[in-house]
Amino acid sequence: MSKVFTDPDGNFILTLPLDWEQYDDDEENTFAFFNAKSKSWTGNLRISPLYWTIQNDVEQNKSAKFIQDELIENAGAVKLKLGNYDCAHYKKNLEQDGDQLIIYYWLIGNNNTLFICSLTINKDQEQKMENKMVLETVQNIIKSIKIN
Repeated sequence: MSKVFTDPDGNFILTLPLDWEQYDDDEENTFAFFNAKSKSWTGNLRISPLYWTIQNDVEQNKSAKFIQDELIENAGAVKLKLGNYDCAHYKKNLEQDGDQLIIYYWLIGNNNTLFICSLTINKDQEQKMENKMVLETVQNIIKSIKIN
């Protein structure tokens, strides 16, 4: 079972598993989600849409350029197809407040709409089977994004 999330402006929708909830992370233009039913923290998913305006009635595929740049600029980045979207996917290690974290990134979009999606987990979770299931769940959420 799943539920549909629609952004407040109606620009996009996505499908979440029933056990995932939205939370407010105080970042403007970012939608944040987590598995509310998990017994332990399995990570936070953030989705930040970017929209470029069409200039001079010329449709440009700005998201494709952005995705290509991410593939070039980030070591280990790979190009994927998620749903109807090309995607740049990579991960980065981060230390924050003494915690060792991993942030997985997925950048997807088409034409003048881009979604920067990230999942933050504790570094010690990386090799656990539960993390592999969370990554699969997150990729399914990202695949479900539909631009209105």
